[in-house]
Amino acid sequence: MPTSKEASSNDHDVETKVESGGVALNNTGVIPIKRRGRLFIITGIVAAVVLVLALALGLGLGLGLKKKSNSNYVTTNSSFLLDPNFVITSTPTTRYYEFIVSETTGSPDGFERPMLVVNNQFPGPLIEVNSGDELVVNVINQLSNGTTIHWHGQLQNGTNYMDGTNGITQCPIPPGTNFTYRFTINPNQYGTFWYHAHASTQYTDGIYGPLVIHSPSEPIYGQYDREALVILSDWYHDMSSGLLAQYLGPAGIDGSNYGGYNPGAEPPPDSGLINGQMTGSSFDLEPNLRYRLRLINMGTLTQFMFSVDSHVLSVVEADGTSLEPVNVHRVPIHVAQRYSVILTTNQTAGSYNVRSEMQSTCYKLANPNLNTMVLSTMTYGASPSTPNTQDWSDALPALCLDLNNTMIVPQIAMNPPNSTETVQVSMSFQQTLQSGGTEILAFVNNTSWESDTTNPTILQMSKAGIQTVFDSNQLVVVNDNITVVDLIVDNYDDASHPFHLHGHVFWILGEGDGIYQPGLSQISTINPPRRDTLTIPGFGWVVIRFITDNPGLWAFHCHIGWHMAAGLLMQFASLPSEIQQFQIPSYLTEQCAQQSGGLIVN
Repeated sequence: MPTSKEASSNDHDVETKVESGGVALNNTGVIPIKRRGRLFIITGIVAAVVLVLALALGLGLGLGLKKKSNSNYVTTNSSFLLDPNFVITSTPTTRYYEFIVSETTGSPDGFERPMLVVNNQFPGPLIEVNSGDELVVNVINQLSNGTTIHWHGQLQNGTNYMDGTNGITQCPIPPGTNFTYRFTINPNQYGTFWYHAHASTQYTDGIYGPLVIHSPSEPIYGQYDREALVILSDWYHDMSSGLLAQYLGPAGIDGSNYGGYNPGAEPPPDSGLINGQMTGSSFDLEPNLRYRLRLINMGTLTQFMFSVDSHVLSVVEADGTSLEPVNVHRVPIHVAQRYSVILTTNQTAGSYNVRSEMQSTCYKLANPNLNTMVLSTMTYGASPSTPNTQDWSDALPALCLDLNNTMIVPQIAMNPPNSTETVQVSMSFQQTLQSGGTEILAFVNNTSWESDTTNPTILQMSKAGIQTVFDSNQLVVVNDNITVVDLIVDNYDDASHPFHLHGHVFWILGEGDGIYQPGLSQISTINPPRRDTLTIPGFGWVVIRFITDNPGLWAFHCHIGWHMAAGLLMQFASLPSEIQQFQIPSYLTEQCAQQSGGLIVN
């Protein structure tokens, strides 16, 4: 696995960092190309590119990346096994990483296209820490556009300005500069997390990777012998910027918005990947051991159904919360969610199919060329071979929904405190007039969010006085007292939506069809599920409860990349009087001052 390293004494000496890490991109211009009936946009391609086809040998390297710099690719074992020698301890330390974000050319599914990578790796390098560690990541931006990195699921208590949310807690990192993220992992936080770009739809093009937090206090610690990552993602053959322009346009994707009757129809992906590959990914295990498989959905649109032929999966974690074990044949996992499952290698020696089936019935548009069954191979006790094993024959769980809440029972029981405030919102897609033309936008209540790349809401809130009025494209709930919020969301769209709340782990009190009706819609406060990302059913409702004791500006948004870019986001401004006491790094405000038109498209 890639290891962390000591940062220089001057974390923001960009020239030193860039010289040691590779060649900065110097591209300009946008070249539109028509390919497969879609607008294909290549931004900033260096004229001279050295082609290096590489076999994907492990974490951080998909199939067939092409180099654009002089640095070598980092490869690891093909099974994405975590290093068993990593020392799990309650004694905190500081861990340093350096990320170079750049553009290259690759072909994870055999189709060559421009893509965005971290340290020339796809998926990006593993970050592995213990609870209580200080994490320092120096991000060097070699893209032609601005970018940010969000640490998905991290509580960031006291360091909201390190959350990495473009237009909310940060301005985009300008091209040719760097930004050092520095924060402490919550000492009571452990489990499976990830990081990704949080600027427009950039992470769709490859900027994402795993973040694992160990702790001897984790209830499931010691209940397994080995660990492996299973990174699931959908993949597009076109750059996301071009697809987004079509998606937001009046005609929709390939003219799918017939007269305004099909708003919000997302571009369907072209393939699915397991650990950055469509084919060839393998898990080389040992017999008679218990493996903790850490499942992470890093996709943009797709819910996956994960299973391993002939092997029962014991679900023991959901989004960092340890669960009472529950045995299943298949695990549904929506965008941005994580599960840990225990798999025991106690069947007949040989090779087995690992299945990650894309739930294409959840799409609004079809892709006739999409193979929805993404396969990998698991082998133990024998030489690897092509599996001839069969899928489970029982009925599939309900599509486009999470694992049933009755199966998500936290091991550490915790009933939520009584609610002191209720916030009720609705979400929808509408065709609207914007700047003289029509756009398809997403709305929370009557607000379609748009990122302010020069004046993020955290800087607005950090000024003297408590701000309660924002621009019309910002829906911000402000509360300077610690409250217990019941957030009710009614979904007026026919599709399900995975929603993520930054900076919090929330209780899921209930969900159902139709519109929430107080006193009639059923909720439960007896050790309800706790997680940070849940799926709101189509034409349905959910109720979650959380405590506003974490000061900061926290986004609550749909994690389908197209939907967030269309405006499906709101914010909670918690304890603004404490926000005004933040020691926000000067380089954050300086980079906001550097912003100019065209750095990022939102």
